[in-house]
Amino acid sequence: MKDRKDIIIRTYLVYLGAVAFAAAILVQIIRIQVVERQFWVAEAEERTTALVEVKAPRGNIYADNEQKSALVISVPRYKIYADLVVVDNEIFNEKIDSLAASLARLFPEKTKLQWQKDLTTQRVRRNQYYLIKKRVRHDQLEELKKFPIFRLGKYRGGLIVIREEERVKPYGSLALRSLGYVIENEHDSIYVGIEGAYNEHLHGINGKQMMRKVRGGLWRPLDDEYLLNPEKGADIYTSLDINIQDVAEIALAKQLAEQDAEWGCAILMEVETGYVKAIANLMKNKQGEFVEARNIAVADATEPGSTFKLASLMVALEDKKIKLSDTVNANGVYTYYDKTLKDPLNYGRISIEDAFAKSSNVISKVINTAYPSGEQQLFIDGLRRMGLGEKLGLDIIGEGQPKIKNANDKDFYGTTLPWMAIGYESLITPLQTLAFYNAVANNGKMMKPQFVKEIRRGEKVVKRFEPIVLQEKIASDATLFDARRMLEAVVERGTASNIRARGFKIAGKTGTAKVAAKGSYTNAKYQASFCGYFPADNPKYSCIVVISGPTRNIYGAVVSGTVFKEIADIVYASGLEKESMLAQEEEKISQLPQLIAGDQKDLSVVCEKLKINCVSSPGAEWVSSKSEADTLRFATISLEQSKVPNVRGMGLQDALYLLENAGLKVWVTGSGKVRSQSLEPRTLIQHGQLIKLELR
Repeated sequence: MKDRKDIIIRTYLVYLGAVAFAAAILVQIIRIQVVERQFWVAEAEERTTALVEVKAPRGNIYADNEQKSALVISVPRYKIYADLVVVDNEIFNEKIDSLAASLARLFPEKTKLQWQKDLTTQRVRRNQYYLIKKRVRHDQLEELKKFPIFRLGKYRGGLIVIREEERVKPYGSLALRSLGYVIENEHDSIYVGIEGAYNEHLHGINGKQMMRKVRGGLWRPLDDEYLLNPEKGADIYTSLDINIQDVAEIALAKQLAEQDAEWGCAILMEVETGYVKAIANLMKNKQGEFVEARNIAVADATEPGSTFKLASLMVALEDKKIKLSDTVNANGVYTYYDKTLKDPLNYGRISIEDAFAKSSNVISKVINTAYPSGEQQLFIDGLRRMGLGEKLGLDIIGEGQPKIKNANDKDFYGTTLPWMAIGYESLITPLQTLAFYNAVANNGKMMKPQFVKEIRRGEKVVKRFEPIVLQEKIASDATLFDARRMLEAVVERGTASNIRARGFKIAGKTGTAKVAAKGSYTNAKYQASFCGYFPADNPKYSCIVVISGPTRNIYGAVVSGTVFKEIADIVYASGLEKESMLAQEEEKISQLPQLIAGDQKDLSVVCEKLKINCVSSPGAEWVSSKSEADTLRFATISLEQSKVPNVRGMGLQDALYLLENAGLKVWVTGSGKVRSQSLEPRTLIQHGQLIKLELR
């Protein structure tokens, strides 16, 4: 009996012990899970380490001017953290005052007392990752490293530096929308402009670094070394000329302000290549300022207005429906069913060429008569054959969709064809219009507009973007000849006579269109444009300017033509004028024997071999030559001690001999004879000075 009782007691004791032990475990679990949950979660997070991706620096974007100016660059910026827990007590107490004073001087948003209080508080709280400052420049970082405490480094002074890359545009808002940007995240990435189009080349290869997760979800590097070094992205070399871009934006902004307009765009393109040299897009913001907010030139397809009349007449010329010498009665009023088109004046009976020059809406009648019911699709097919109605296939994202109606469309009415003929009931972007005009200037060859010439990694060219031909010939030579003749007439004696330039000829077409507002023309606004090319007799550049919502003047010649002329004048004065003069000089030179300047003995031998009469210059070693009928007359080239000789017109061998003997270093481009030298003749020589020679 007694044994049984002992067994029961022991059993209860074991049971109670087990219950007590279980209860203790349960209490501990509750304490950890509830009472100390946040502490242990934070501790777990702090002890989490991982190989974290380090973003690579993006490549730079450069302009096409001689200096290859940087339009967008990646510059290092730094996040500065402090782990003052690692700092020795004696050092901290002795130096915290001077550290706070140094920080207040470098980052004055906090006073010395505020910095000292914050740093001390974070040390007491044992915060090992206290943010000092974001977006710190490199020069600021170098100064920071010399501060008391921080100069001891990461492990004794607690200074933690995280390098990041920041995209900087040295020229501010210049070509802002065309240069674009990239925003990448898991759900909705955004790619805009050149940055977006060439993102795969620009973004580089990310690196890897071992980091520890600290409180707040931040990652702290375990050391300063990368396990995998990030590789910088490739550099993009655009076709944009920084100087022309600046001129285009200033001229456009000035005119937008003067006309109190809503928005405007301007594009300048090389005729032969299709490379875009400048593209400006400005819109009025709520503060009344004009800023780059949308790439209007590329994205916005609108009714083009009278600039479309060129395409209409070219189709009719190509189909042999009309001749420019045909006459029409431009009486100023043209009625189609219940709708009427008007001209500002009654021009009477005029030729089709003059009707185009005056931008008469009688062109609607010309096209409507040439393509009666049943043949209207022929007109539309003609537009499409000339490359209208399709996208250009731009590399940058966001090209607007053009719209050219077909004759069997439900919204193709009896009035559609005459309205289409003068630029209504069709949609086209400014750049698409420019590409068409550029083709006319380029002898019918339609080029793809391009914004980038090369992609490079260092000096190595990764990819070169050669000019791309979209269509070899948009029309016959006869039609193109007539088209160019019409465009020249507009400026010589038509609606754009106000923009005639001195020294070179402009060809182009004005446009003034009513733009529907919310599907109605009741409260329509005007859109003024001018599209053309220059010099008209040897086209180098094409240009379009479009301004929407002008309130002081609505006509394309005044509103947009003024901007066009300002751009053309600057471009011509800065380069084309010189080219034209050189071409004239070369034409004259080509009529002479190809003996220009050099050693008189050598030139005399050549003259003898070629049986050319020559008159020598007695006693001269170096001579220039001048043609007089069938004779070359030599003239002495005077060489002055310590002064730059004139080597223009010489062959390279003679030029090198003279310049190097004079103590100059010579840099040569081109081949042929010396056409220009960077140091003017008779200027004083500095020994070892560089002189650049351009040969042609």
